[in-house]
Amino acid sequence: MREYYQETDSKVIFALPSLNYPISFELANETIGGSLKTHFLPLPEDTSLVKLAWNTLRETQDEDIAERARALLFMMIETISSFEHFGFNMDYLPLVRAFNVDDGSVLIEWIFTDFRIGFSIEPNPEDSSWYLVSNKKIGEIGASGYLSGGTEMETKTLVVWLLSFVLSNS
Repeated sequence: MREYYQETDSKVIFALPSLNYPISFELANETIGGSLKTHFLPLPEDTSLVKLAWNTLRETQDEDIAERARALLFMMIETISSFEHFGFNMDYLPLVRAFNVDDGSVLIEWIFTDFRIGFSIEPNPEDSSWYLVSNKKIGEIGASGYLSGGTEMETKTLVVWLLSFVLSNS
């Protein structure tokens, strides 16, 4: 892995952490001040919250399904990272898991004490779906829908909504 350094005007050099991110990026040789209207750097792919899911996706036979599952998982990581940036404590969250299913699909599940959230990534993208189910303690909620037909922004909105549900009910 490549080492990155940031030199300051005072000529003090800081080594930037070398983390393994699921995407590659090059740091620009510039300093920017003020408020940025860009995405936050995501959690590293080997963070304990999603490590098991990433490992399962490495074993997925169909690369198209694996790539769509990684994109969804990455969207979850970005959202969690954004919430952490704004001061939400995410340390108590259970692990996100993924399962390679016999029919060739991938199931991503986030299981809590009183509810679970899942995404089924199917061989036919139009059949891919999401769900949220809960027990009696929080009202036997059942919500679901398809991931296809929606834009990337609509999927991000769904992930933000689901994470908001997680924070409100766990």
